[in-house]
Amino acid sequence: MVDDEIPKLPIYAFIGLVFIGAPLMPVQKGGGLFGKIVHSIYLRVGAGGLLALPFGTLTLEKSLYDTYCAFHGQSIYEEGITDKHGGFPSGGAALPSFSVLKTRAPEDRASFRLEALDRVWCILRGYGS
Repeated sequence: MVDDEIPKLPIYAFIGLVFIGAPLMPVQKGGGLFGKIVHSIYLRVGAGGLLALPFGTLTLEKSLYDTYCAFHGQSIYEEGITDKHGGFPSGGAALPSFSVLKTRAPEDRASFRLEALDRVWCILRGYGS
């Protein structure tokens, strides 16, 4: 593994868990966990909420991926990528970054993009500022 490369095992484990493990979970008479989630969304916001569910989950997935990359010091937004439709995730670089962390060097501490949240985190963790 190259030193500047992002570790791929956690990403592959997440993909395997979400796309392979979750659909194969045993389902009870009431629909199991997935059935309860769909039922509660349908009761609260109706069919429109079910149609919005994929967009919400894809937004959360992109936020997790961008935050993971920023934590490990790599950003597809700051390095001047010319072809924004190749690689994984395909076309993700054409969207804005949903990372909650600033891209950092390995020796720097992780810091939030929102300054107020970063100050609160520093106070809670006992950092100087």
